[in-house]
Amino acid sequence: MNKKGLLGGVAIVVVAVALIGPRFAGSQVEDTLKQHVEALNNVPAYTAQVVSFDRGWFGSTATVELGVDFSGAFPEAEQSEELSFEVVIDVQHGPVLTQFSPGLGLASLEASSKDEGLREFLDWEDETPFYHMVGSVGFSGNFSYSDSISSFTLVPNDARQQISVSRYEGSGEVSSDSFSYEGVLEGAEVLMEVQAVSVGEMKVRTEAKGDLLSIMQGGLYESEMSMQLEKVTARSPDDVDFFNLEELDVEAISAFSDNEKHMNVDMNYSMKSFMFGDTHLDNLVVNMAFNNLDAEFLRAYNQTMQTIYDQGPDEMEAATEKLVKDSLPQLLKAEPEFVVSEFSGQMEPGNFEGDLSAKLVGVAQVPDNLDDIRFWLSSLIADASLTVDKPLLKWLAEQQLLSTMRMQYPGADEAEMQKMAEQQAPMMINMYLQQGLLTETEDDYRSEFQMEGGEAMLNGQKVPLGNMM
Repeated sequence: MNKKGLLGGVAIVVVAVALIGPRFAGSQVEDTLKQHVEALNNVPAYTAQVVSFDRGWFGSTATVELGVDFSGAFPEAEQSEELSFEVVIDVQHGPVLTQFSPGLGLASLEASSKDEGLREFLDWEDETPFYHMVGSVGFSGNFSYSDSISSFTLVPNDARQQISVSRYEGSGEVSSDSFSYEGVLEGAEVLMEVQAVSVGEMKVRTEAKGDLLSIMQGGLYESEMSMQLEKVTARSPDDVDFFNLEELDVEAISAFSDNEKHMNVDMNYSMKSFMFGDTHLDNLVVNMAFNNLDAEFLRAYNQTMQTIYDQGPDEMEAATEKLVKDSLPQLLKAEPEFVVSEFSGQMEPGNFEGDLSAKLVGVAQVPDNLDDIRFWLSSLIADASLTVDKPLLKWLAEQQLLSTMRMQYPGADEAEMQKMAEQQAPMMINMYLQQGLLTETEDDYRSEFQMEGGEAMLNGQKVPLGNMM
């Protein structure tokens, strides 16, 4: 074949792909949209439907109605707690993309919400969509996108209250077996007669392994999610802080065991500082884990929750009882474990730290009476410890005594009650020492607890099982 013939053949293929390809891309876009809308419509509290889909050769336009129904969460509400709005999606078919997200791929798209309905509740900049998103679908089927929500204020139904939320921006990617997303909210303000609440920057991030459609239908998946909140401050009208939180970090990690029959979930929390009234807490760390959770039980739980979300209390109770009866033995057979690997913090009087592990073992059959405490204690293996600096425990004892006095003697002189609490706190701590609830070192008080085989030990001393029932 000569060069002209070869180049001509290539040119014909290129032209054919450029002209015929968009038609196939448009068909795929429509099918994919309908699949995801159907899946979202089956998620509790959400409704979705394709209002219209106009498919052309080089592009398509779809209108999707989305709704959120809060009636299941607030069954006693007198009026319907449902919010709905329409999203318009404009799609350019590939393989040559010149709009929205230019390049090569199956499709590029732009989505934005219609204003009708939303402006009844929200107020934001004119001629700007409340929600906006642009993205593209590559030849592999991966969907990359970025989205944003305009700054807005809630239309007040009470002139004494105003809520404003700053702009939000995010980006993500969805593939056949994973998805990821991260976003940033600049902040929010709540103004009321008695206080003003300010929320600083908030960042969210998630990475998950799994098919998005199956996840939306209640499937299990491995994931890493995190949230960082810069600060939350509440002030009085004269600008006096009475609540302040700084640098709250939350992390959740879920992972399957090697055989994928069990799942482990880690929940980690940290906070730089917290102030409320006279309470000041710094460098709080709480790291928890739920291990050996039976995967089949979790799937059954997810399916049950989706089924009973909008049902009445009697139906919810009956479904929950059935879930416990049918699936609890499988859950306990896996020997689930709860662990607090770190619990620590600092207060002005001193520091504290502790840990805990608790595991149910050897449960071959669930008792007919699930309230049988003796059965559960006999199947429990537990180990816990707590250490508190001496000045901190004395201060905590004083606060407990003060709280009791205020309830018993309303209107009594605060200085007198404070003096009484300072005098009685050492006696309370000494009583705990004599009872064996605490042990003492030069700098701190400690307590250690172990349990196995139905026998409990507190600070090295055996505790009768009857004392724990």
